[in-house]
Amino acid sequence: MQLKNSSKACVLDLTHGGIVIARKLKKTVSSISAVDVYKTLDTGELGALENEGINTSRDALKATDFDVLVAPVHLDLKYPMLVEAAENSIPVLSHHEAIGQLLEDYDLDDKTIIEITGTKAKTSTSTLLAEILSREKKVVSHTSRGVEDWGTGTMIKRGLSITPASILVALDAVREAGIKPEVFIFEVSLGGTGCADTGVITTVVNDYSIANNTRMASEAKRQMILNAKPGSTLVINNDALRFFGACRRDVNIVSFLDSINASCNVYYENISSKGGVIAYYIGKKQGRIHIREAPDYDISSYKTAFVGAAAVALAMDVDAGTIERVFREFKGAEGRMRKTFLEGRILIDNSNSGMDIRSAENALSYAKAEGGRIVMVLGEEAKEVCEGLDPAGVKRFMDKHMSELLALILVGERMKSFTKNNINKNIYYADSLSKGIELAKQQTHEKDIVLSCVKCFR
Repeated sequence: MQLKNSSKACVLDLTHGGIVIARKLKKTVSSISAVDVYKTLDTGELGALENEGINTSRDALKATDFDVLVAPVHLDLKYPMLVEAAENSIPVLSHHEAIGQLLEDYDLDDKTIIEITGTKAKTSTSTLLAEILSREKKVVSHTSRGVEDWGTGTMIKRGLSITPASILVALDAVREAGIKPEVFIFEVSLGGTGCADTGVITTVVNDYSIANNTRMASEAKRQMILNAKPGSTLVINNDALRFFGACRRDVNIVSFLDSINASCNVYYENISSKGGVIAYYIGKKQGRIHIREAPDYDISSYKTAFVGAAAVALAMDVDAGTIERVFREFKGAEGRMRKTFLEGRILIDNSNSGMDIRSAENALSYAKAEGGRIVMVLGEEAKEVCEGLDPAGVKRFMDKHMSELLALILVGERMKSFTKNNINKNIYYADSLSKGIELAKQQTHEKDIVLSCVKCFR
């Protein structure tokens, strides 16, 4: 459904970008209401919206009072307004689709738009791709790292989530900064807006339930395919293609895989801790791209990013030599299994928004290979990351791995209880990542290892 000037619209969920959407739609539709589904806004914030002419409520409204609802893909399908809308054939646009329409108000005709979604490797793929494309074009990216101008190496804005609404905030920040990029790369949670010239699905492995267990995340990510504009390019992990089944005939499909599979356009011929070789067959182009041994990061943690970024760049006619040079110079991304040094200690940095217990276990294995004593910082900065880190998973990790650690420093209020009754006195608590790192320094000596695994935006 196309939003019209005569439409009466209601935006659901003000926690995950709904405020931005409501304010933008205020200029587009005849009347706008907004429901704070999760009741996270205080009276002052709701009052500010009311003063702008946006009707607000913490409780569900009557869906039949509106021409269209705008709801995130992760909202419980049993939410009363969605149930009533279904019963009365009232259209429901996803936040992604609404953003797709609002993007028409931006001057993007001469820009290349790339949107990247997936369960894992979104930020690292975006970062590598930005490195590659910035060798030839003016690139701005918005990821969980922030909004970055790759031409000047500056951070334009930090602290944005990767909800679809953040695309508009990022574009506004770029415009205010007076920057005129040729390429935008957007990391997007749970799907695409339908405006991308190139849409990317990095992976659908480790699928999980959303919308109060009424749908799966992979179903939402499939929007990247379903909403793709005709004539655009989709660069999709082959596992996702197999999972979703039949695909679009009116778009260009490029498949990739982070293992050996000659049926894909781009795939690994081999990969190990010593490096790897990516083979590609796209149209009449074919060849090999070599990846060097990685002394400053865990190459296995980037295998999806390497092949995914290569596939997108090749699909955009970037020379393979340029891609290989970027891979050769790459030193890892902040918070993504990167090894640096901290006052004589080895710091293995794996603190990022996508960090989970599986990632923490991989990081511990990587740290153990260094051969030194390990102090681990583990947990969440819950105020920044809505999903957080499952405390039950942290407890299982502790039961399984405490004997491998010199000490464990837990971060986040929900982890505090695990520090009680600490018989061995080797479990500590810090209320932030930075304080956890400082405490780890105090517990270690030169050549010891500080392993940082905190779920947070950076």
